[in-house]
Amino acid sequence: MKAIYLMMSIGALLMNGYGQAAETDSCPVQGEAIQWIADYCMFKLETDDDIAVSDCIADEINISFKSHCVAKARYKRALCELTIRVEATQGPIERCVADRSFMGSTVRNGGVGAQQVPADGPRPTGSVGR
Repeated sequence: MKAIYLMMSIGALLMNGYGQAAETDSCPVQGEAIQWIADYCMFKLETDDDIAVSDCIADEINISFKSHCVAKARYKRALCELTIRVEATQGPIERCVADRSFMGSTVRNGGVGAQQVPADGPRPTGSVGR
């Protein structure tokens, strides 16, 4: 029941334009904040099961940011840090953050369930210090 409520809440946030503020065109980070949150939680918990990540998403949604762009930048940086640590990649975090092609599958596909996640799980794409 909790998972159903959370998924309905996430759906309502997306329908209400969460992450689609006027700054969208000027923000260097693509996608929407909720998509970055979903990618961050899926990678952090190493699963693409939306029920398994529902508590993480709920916790992260409750964090307040100055703007949606700031939120997206924060989750992109966190995803870069996780990716570098987990994959033992050498390279500056700044390169990953600056890479416009670095993003998780939810951002890349425009939402959860928009396209199948590869069998190896929710892996972000883009250069990470190569």
